[in-house]
Amino acid sequence: MKEHKFTWFREFLERKSGIVITKEKAYLVKSRLQPILTKYNADDLNALILKIKQQENSALAAEAIDLMTTNETLFFRDGYPFVALQEHIFPEINQGKGMSSPINIWSAAASRGQEAYSIAMTACEVMPNARQRVQIVGTDLSAESVAFAKQGTYSDIEVKRGVSMPRLNKFFRPMGPSWVVNDDLRAMASFYEGNLVLDTLVTQMHRFGLFDVVFLRNVLIYFSIEERKRVIDRIARTMRKGGYLITGAADLPEGNISKWQRVDVQRQRIWRLC
Repeated sequence: MKEHKFTWFREFLERKSGIVITKEKAYLVKSRLQPILTKYNADDLNALILKIKQQENSALAAEAIDLMTTNETLFFRDGYPFVALQEHIFPEINQGKGMSSPINIWSAAASRGQEAYSIAMTACEVMPNARQRVQIVGTDLSAESVAFAKQGTYSDIEVKRGVSMPRLNKFFRPMGPSWVVNDDLRAMASFYEGNLVLDTLVTQMHRFGLFDVVFLRNVLIYFSIEERKRVIDRIARTMRKGGYLITGAADLPEGNISKWQRVDVQRQRIWRLC
């Protein structure tokens, strides 16, 4: 892969998705794009990148971006965000808005849906009317991941990475070698394509109402510092004042405009919109 082609692709990827690829990660581009050369009749990576450059809004360009995203996640990842929901956030919302008020939650960068369904399971375990009250919206840049999340079907290995047997028996049903999220749980979550670096995302999310909670985990690390600030400000514009943002353990919600108050849960930080 020629250096100028790699440089252009890096700039294209950051412009379209916010993902920053360093010069040392040329091997990653090669390994992830190599499998689609034949599909798009490209002799090599240089030819493939040229095709992307000539058609930046094509199916090829979208697939290339999709292949460069990291879609690895698991159920109940890291534990504490769901403890925060159960012990801090849901009780506070119930006290402030009442036991019958709707609760809007956004799983941004939802990947294959494990996070959104983990939120739904947590809600059902602590609120008897959760299925009527809680709306969870999952978005992801990857069309493939969104389609997977909508299906709600996971392998035995995937569910056992985080789902206890009591939860598995309560919230899933077996289907051959796989497990399918129960219909009533799946009805609590909807999934859509969404690009965190686009201002149009704010308009897209406003149709669901203001969010009480936003999960934005393990995604900011892929953005430049300035893009992180813009993303955080976009997120803030979709939330009610006093709503909670749950980021990755090492992430700080530093926007250019938005302001956040730190709240400690199990020695980990979550954030309240001021």
